[in-house]
Amino acid sequence: MDQKKFEAVKAYYLSCRHYADETAAYPKEAWDRFVTRLYQTFEELFTLDRETGEVLPSPELTDRDLEGIEARLRQAEKTLAPLHDPEEDKLYLWEGDNMPWQLLTAREWAKISFDAPGFRPHIVKHLVKDGKKHPAVFISGGRYRENLRGGRPAAEMMAEHGYHAFVLNDRHGCGLEVRKSMVRALDLQRAIRLVRANADELGVDPDRIVTYGLSMGNRPTIDLINSLGVDTRPQEIDSAYRPDAVDGESARLSAYISEYPATFPWQAPNRYQDFPPTFGVMGNRDFSIWRVMPFFNDLIVNKVAVELHIYDGISHGFGIGDFKYYRDEPYVRLQKGPAPYVQSVEEWTHLLFLWLERVLDKDYGYTWPIGQFDPGKTTG
Repeated sequence: MDQKKFEAVKAYYLSCRHYADETAAYPKEAWDRFVTRLYQTFEELFTLDRETGEVLPSPELTDRDLEGIEARLRQAEKTLAPLHDPEEDKLYLWEGDNMPWQLLTAREWAKISFDAPGFRPHIVKHLVKDGKKHPAVFISGGRYRENLRGGRPAAEMMAEHGYHAFVLNDRHGCGLEVRKSMVRALDLQRAIRLVRANADELGVDPDRIVTYGLSMGNRPTIDLINSLGVDTRPQEIDSAYRPDAVDGESARLSAYISEYPATFPWQAPNRYQDFPPTFGVMGNRDFSIWRVMPFFNDLIVNKVAVELHIYDGISHGFGIGDFKYYRDEPYVRLQKGPAPYVQSVEEWTHLLFLWLERVLDKDYGYTWPIGQFDPGKTTG
């Protein structure tokens, strides 16, 4: 394989990544087809280590393979026509280059980033257009901002049910050092503060703020609470960062939706008192169940209000339960008929909205049910 040819095809692929982030600017069916092709391109070009996040070139690529991969992606790009300027939907999180870094510098990040040069972290608005105030839900897709099964369908579902949805397009890269870095948590924290600072303009109820993570998209919320700390200011992490008025807003949460989390906390303090009511959903055939069940258990034992649904026979990546996307190894497929998932998973979104209605009520409260057992205390 010609390395220069590979780098050229990779650069073109990265230059197309912004389409996957622009979840509100293109007709859904055309966007679905293109983003499916974009994700297939990733899986044709690279191999991913799920444990470390390391991404390497596929070992058996030939020059002819590269020519075909590029041609298919260019053909798919020609089919996209925007409904409006994608910039209309975006709220950029940071002012220019003034953004905090942790563990990795901006220069080091650029070497391992899976974004084109010039990418700026932002959120994409999916708003309820009725002139009323609504709760805000911040949605973080899996893997490398996986918005096909995660970001867009989840945001559209939330908006249809009366929630302002914001798809988080944060800084993302590959490798273990990236997973240890708190930059994604910093981006989520900033998004929450930015929306709170502009709550009146956006029609957001600032007292009802929800995060929603899918797969690796759970990492920003968990790291925000456990590693970064919801009340931490960015300048405490990066002294070169210049603070502004937005940094004074609260980043505390009212609820957290955790869908098939493919993550677990690193060596960091568990700030259980800062976790809001949490809704968890996954399948018992999920490859991450062994490492996330202790996390849910710890939340429960430490008095966090948890509603947890484990579906028999279900694997990873079922999205909002519409079965439109599924994995046919090694590729993601888009299909019209039902995917081979157990149909009972369709009920989970109904249970989710019943739960949200409960926990976002101003009178909601959770009482620890086992008065005679309190972790950390010894009774005689």
